[in-house]
Amino acid sequence: MAKTVKLFAVSIAVLLGYAQSGGGDTVQLSQAEIDANLSALKPLPKVHYSFGCLGCGMINDPNSYRLYQCARITHALSFWGHGLTSEQVNNCVYACARVNKTNPKIPASLAFCYSPWTRKFGKGLPPPARGSTNFGEIGYFSNCLERLKRWLAEANRKYGSKVKVSAVLLDCERFSTKSYNRAWNEGIRQALDAIHIKAREFFPEARIEWYDRGVKRYRGVSWAKTSRFTGKEIKAPFSCPLYALPESERMRETYRRSCALADTFNIDEVTPWVALAAGYRPSITENEYWDMDWDYDLVYSYKLGAELNVKAYGDQSKKYAPYNRAKVVIFYPPLFDKRVKHWARHFIAYVRGATGVGELKDLGYEK
Repeated sequence: MAKTVKLFAVSIAVLLGYAQSGGGDTVQLSQAEIDANLSALKPLPKVHYSFGCLGCGMINDPNSYRLYQCARITHALSFWGHGLTSEQVNNCVYACARVNKTNPKIPASLAFCYSPWTRKFGKGLPPPARGSTNFGEIGYFSNCLERLKRWLAEANRKYGSKVKVSAVLLDCERFSTKSYNRAWNEGIRQALDAIHIKAREFFPEARIEWYDRGVKRYRGVSWAKTSRFTGKEIKAPFSCPLYALPESERMRETYRRSCALADTFNIDEVTPWVALAAGYRPSITENEYWDMDWDYDLVYSYKLGAELNVKAYGDQSKKYAPYNRAKVVIFYPPLFDKRVKHWARHFIAYVRGATGVGELKDLGYEK
């Protein structure tokens, strides 16, 4: 019996082999090869933000080659709201200003990333709670926005530029709705809207993007609206994580269903959050688990780059998904995250797919 169970487990593992590695095509690019590839990449057709701070220390170096290339290719540089320094804002503005002097089709801009209700709000408190920590949370967020606005203006004066904060990216996983508790859900709505209003107050022209406002598959079988929002919040683009790229049809169906839900709220935009070289892997002993270093088959990054960015794919929404409704894309993990060893290869493949460059052999993909 034990032998049978072992053989069954091995068989399942073989069937899921695509999810465990790149199928033998893994190569390690040198830093020089990565930089050479970046310089050869065309700019993406859509703005691609990142949730979280840029990796490899590039944000701390005003003359970073990769900081400039990331601004040129993705049209956006992102940073955390808490812990942000004036030097980091200065460096990002400088990189974007250099790009914008070349008159790109899409100007380079900035994104402010934040996880609300995790900094000052009392741990364990229910969302309807009011008091010092509630106001402390909103005040802390407001202070972060105020500093950014001031530092942004200083940097733009310094470089004679007009770099903007074009997006505020918000990930609130502090609360989950309860179908039977109206007071609880109303507390969530008020908490989320308070942050939304404050972001709009400081950056009225920026898009406000919330994570996980769409539909997801639960326990591998059932589809339902996510519990991260009530549906009564201030209008904003819907969103859905595409965090298992090797399961292409699941990713498409996640997006299709999120679009269908958005339609019921009269919302057109649905923003995909994309995990390159990371994501939720299938598991024999559990439903799935998050892996921050998942070198899945490189072709999946290439194909998603094409589907999300090439209009012809979005026009065939039944075969693929209505990806033309994605006006922007958000990467998580962020650009050059140090925890993701193979991120650069997958990013290069993704951009090539998005820009119609049909070549992956130099990245180690031979199929």
